[in-house]
Amino acid sequence: MADQTPQKSPNASDEIDLGQLLELINKGIKSFGNFFLRIFIYLRRNALKLLGLILLGIGISFGLNQIISKKYKADIIVRPNFESKNYLYDVVEELASNIKSRNQVFFQELDIATEDLEGFKIEVAAIEEEEIKTEEVVLNEMKYLEVLENFKDESFVIDILRSELSEKSVVNHKITFTYKDPTKGPIIVKKLMNYINTNEYFDELKTVYADNAKSRIEKNTLLIDQIDELVDNYSKALLTEKQKSGTGVVYMEKENTLNVPSLLTLKDKLLKEIEDKRLEVAQQTGVLSILNFGKTQEVTKSFFNQTYFLIPTILVVGFVLLSFFKYLERKAKEIG
Repeated sequence: MADQTPQKSPNASDEIDLGQLLELINKGIKSFGNFFLRIFIYLRRNALKLLGLILLGIGISFGLNQIISKKYKADIIVRPNFESKNYLYDVVEELASNIKSRNQVFFQELDIATEDLEGFKIEVAAIEEEEIKTEEVVLNEMKYLEVLENFKDESFVIDILRSELSEKSVVNHKITFTYKDPTKGPIIVKKLMNYINTNEYFDELKTVYADNAKSRIEKNTLLIDQIDELVDNYSKALLTEKQKSGTGVVYMEKENTLNVPSLLTLKDKLLKEIEDKRLEVAQQTGVLSILNFGKTQEVTKSFFNQTYFLIPTILVVGFVLLSFFKYLERKAKEIG
C-alpha cells in the first residue's frame, strides 16, 4: 500500500496564474492612462489661469527690463610682451579689487571719478587657439630641424631655437570691461588700459628686448652674407673644376662638398627671423601689444537667462505646486 501514497497538489500561492498576471498588467496600463487623463483634465480646467499667469509673467518681465538699466562691454585682445602674462593677471586683479572697494585715492591718480564706476567690471582670460598643421607645414618644419642639425655646434642655433619656443609659448588674452554708461565707460577703459600698459620695470625691459632684437638682426645679416659668400665661392670652385676636367662632369672630394640646399633653407629662415624681429620692435611698444581695441557693444543674455522666460516659469510652477498641495489636503480630509 506504500506505493499508493497520494501526491501533493501544487500550492496555488506558489504559482501565478497567467490570467492574474495579465489582469495586473491591464490595471497598470489603465492607471497610467488615468494619470495622463487627470493631467489633461487639470490643464483643460486651468488653461485660462495658466495662460493668464504666463501673460502676467511676461508683463512683469517687460516692466523689469524697462527699469533695469542695460549693460555694455568692450573686449580688448592683447598679447603679453616680455613674459608679462603673470603681471597681466595681477594688475587686472588689482584693478578689480580697487573697483569693488571704490578706492578714491587710487582712482584720483588716474583721473577717474568713483561714482562713474557703478556697475563697472574688469576680467581677463586666455584665448586658446587650436593650431591645425597641414602635412606641408609639418614637412617644412622637419626639414628646418634637419638643417639646424647640420649646424648644431654653432652658437646661433641655440638663439634661433630659443626665439622659436618663446614665440610659440605666448598666448593672446582678452580683457573684458563691463559698464552701464556707454558714454563714460569707453573713456574709463582707455585710462585703465594706459595704466595696465605702463610699468617702469617692463619699460626698462622693453629697451633690453629692443637692443637684443637689433643685435639678432645684425648677426643674422652677417650670417646671410657669409652664406652668400660660401655659396658664391662654391659655385666658382665648381666652375673652375668643370673647366679643368673639360668633360662637363665634375667630381668633388667629400671634404670639399657643400650642402647648398641646407644653407639656402637656413638663409630663408634667417631672413624670416629678421622680419619677425623688426615686427617685434614695432609692436612691443608697451607691456602689452594691443591686437584689437574693441568698441562698445550691448551685453546680450541667453534665452534661458532672460526674465521673459524665468518669471512666467516661476508663476506657472508655483500655481501647479499650490494645486498639488490643495489636492493632498483634500485627500487627507477624506481619509480623516
